[in-house]
Amino acid sequence: MKFYLEKIVNQVRKARKEGFSIKKLEKKFNIPDTTISRWIRDIPSQNTLFKKARLKEKKERSRYAGIAKKLKLNKDLSKVFCSLLYWCEGSKYPSSNALTFSNSDPDLVFIFLFLLRRGFKLDEKKIKIHLQIHTTHIEKEIKKYWSNLLSIPENQFYKSTITRPTKSMKRKNYLGTCTVKYYDVKSLHHIMGIYDSLIKKWRGTQEVEGGSLLNS
Repeated sequence: MKFYLEKIVNQVRKARKEGFSIKKLEKKFNIPDTTISRWIRDIPSQNTLFKKARLKEKKERSRYAGIAKKLKLNKDLSKVFCSLLYWCEGSKYPSSNALTFSNSDPDLVFIFLFLLRRGFKLDEKKIKIHLQIHTTHIEKEIKKYWSNLLSIPENQFYKSTITRPTKSMKRKNYLGTCTVKYYDVKSLHHIMGIYDSLIKKWRGTQEVEGGSLLNS
């Protein structure tokens, strides 16, 4: 992920308040529209069509949110969801002999640990947390935030890794990168076994040999 100077972020936000469209901001500052959208999401647009699109987007999200609300999250389903998240963001055996999940999105880390707890019988004392934060953070406050979010006491946190942001570049709303470690190789194999079986079940057991499928 590319970092931008705080003054650039402020210039983009100021231009947005003056009525610039996202396309004009993209052209003016030579920054991807997806990045600009993230910076200005909280600034109301003066464009009527944009407002209508946002309203439609909100209604669509509400409609599909019903799927999750109706979902009955039993133990097996929790294991499957947890395994899929770990497949994307977790460290795999044999490079790691512990469940290791890292991300900077607090919601994603929370959901992973929630599903892990719901699907598996854990020894809570084996859960350890490592934070990678910037010198611009107040370590005590960041550690307290993650401790409360994940319901993990601070005495189970490792010493934080603190780095200096390159050229004072700022990542908006960044609360550090959180790594959850659970030292139980049996649980690691259990999770890896679940997503391995999903691959075989839905993709089939055929192996890709010599890149033949990619070249066909």
